[in-house]
Amino acid sequence: MNSIIFVSGIPGAGKSTFIWKRYFDRDKYYILDMAAESMRRFGDLEPLKDEDYGEKRLSIINKMVDKGIFALFDGKDLVVEYNIIGEDQDEFLDLLQKANQLGFRTELISLAVELEEAERRKKLAGEAYFFSEELVSDMWMVLENILENYHLNIQLEEIASFKWQTVKVQLFKKQAGEECVYFFLEEGEHYLGFKSIEDYQNEELGDHMLLYPNCGDALHAMMSRYGFENFFLLSMSEEFKPVLEQYLSKQKDISLWKLFLN
Repeated sequence: MNSIIFVSGIPGAGKSTFIWKRYFDRDKYYILDMAAESMRRFGDLEPLKDEDYGEKRLSIINKMVDKGIFALFDGKDLVVEYNIIGEDQDEFLDLLQKANQLGFRTELISLAVELEEAERRKKLAGEAYFFSEELVSDMWMVLENILENYHLNIQLEEIASFKWQTVKVQLFKKQAGEECVYFFLEEGEHYLGFKSIEDYQNEELGDHMLLYPNCGDALHAMMSRYGFENFFLLSMSEEFKPVLEQYLSKQKDISLWKLFLN
């Protein structure tokens, strides 16, 4: 199951060091590192300082998009150093929603460090230190394009929707090549106005984003999570009907299920 892992923290928190030490396995992870890409291609970081977004800076962005898409289809997780500051919170939450709706698990790791220690690290690095905060817009463009291109190359279908209390819960079928999996998601989940940045830092984001090999397993997991009470069917596809019928046939409380179907 693909994940997109965001690592955040103030300048000097050790984000880059943390990422390269923890996610060193190239068979499992692909690190979206624009500074490293600039060094590989051009031998310095000057292209990333081009405020006019010249050919070199744009070529780095495009290369990151291409590599990120291929990594996802290779089954790797994406790891990105992404600083969430001020007005950027809205864009970050929007990225999370898009990723979740495509069936990705999202994780936010926030690194903490004393301010004095952070300043010491930056001075020690000298001119070699590059502020990743300056690349927030670039990384947003990279991730946005990765998700859009990924969406164009998969088949995503809503096969059923339910109302639980005041929330709409959707059951999706996701197909990429020969792989076909199922997942469920609350409408608007992980979106601006529903959860704060603090919520993301303090909860296990991936629990609700499990992928299931068949529709029956997904339905069973959904019912186990929400229960029958105040749970109503809104819509369903032809594919879902026999799955629901089979599930209902195993339930003992028929009167409760009649209420559910109505």
